[in-house]
Amino acid sequence: MIEEGDSSAASQVPLPDLVPTAHETIAGRVDASPSDQDNSTPMLDVHAPHEAVHTWKDFFIHIATIVIGLLIAVALEQTVEFFHHRREVAETRAALHEEMQNNIALFHQNVEGHVMTMAYLHNNLRIFEYLRDHPGTPQDKLPGILYWPIFTSPPQKAAWSTAEHTDVLSLMPRAEVRETTDRYAKLDYAWEAYQPVIASLTQCTTYFSQTPDISTLSPASVADEIEIIKQTMAREAVYGITLSAVGRQPGFRPVPTWWQMLPYWTMQDYYRWARQHPELNMPSQMEIDKARAFAGLPAETRN
Repeated sequence: MIEEGDSSAASQVPLPDLVPTAHETIAGRVDASPSDQDNSTPMLDVHAPHEAVHTWKDFFIHIATIVIGLLIAVALEQTVEFFHHRREVAETRAALHEEMQNNIALFHQNVEGHVMTMAYLHNNLRIFEYLRDHPGTPQDKLPGILYWPIFTSPPQKAAWSTAEHTDVLSLMPRAEVRETTDRYAKLDYAWEAYQPVIASLTQCTTYFSQTPDISTLSPASVADEIEIIKQTMAREAVYGITLSAVGRQPGFRPVPTWWQMLPYWTMQDYYRWARQHPELNMPSQMEIDKARAFAGLPAETRN
């Protein structure tokens, strides 16, 4: 019990909070600050429950609604993928077409370069054979100027390589993919056939490491040069045959014929002579038939 004399002490004793009224209990204190309201426990946002399914009809309607929604979603996704794939195929076709047109133009340049290379090699062979037969001839008295060309350009393959490393080829017709693959394979084969020519041309020009004047070469060096030039012509001729095969594809024509690809190459003259002497072919044909029989192949059809 606190006496009146202790009024000052009583004023310093903290009083407990007042008991909240019913109104404060339900709605919170009317005079509560906004910060106190923000720090209060958040209340759940409760939605009214969906309508309950009471009959089989309602159940099947509910299921049908879900199924139709899923079908629409799948259909929309497939439609988007269809147009996306269609655009990919169209872009790939355009890129491959442009690249192939460039390759066709390069092919015709390579054909012209091949014909010129055969002419240059024949010219160089003639000059070295003259030097062999007339040793010591000054360079300014030789019958011509030497040419050592490398004309061929490799095929372009960037668009094709990109298509091979994606799934777009699986979206294209098989016949189209097979035809395109065959075209690039033939271009690659022709380019590979040219690699030995590059090696031979390198050998042909090794004398430049010693002298620019071929009249100073020894007779042995001149003889070696003649043999290397002959070998290079043979390899260039093989390259010309592969170009002829590439040129038979649609879109590559017109190109020189098989024999037109081989200027200064006497093979055609020999076979023309052989056709005039069929009796000489009998022993050769026997050798061919023997080899085919040994391999289990049928006899060669006679023309």
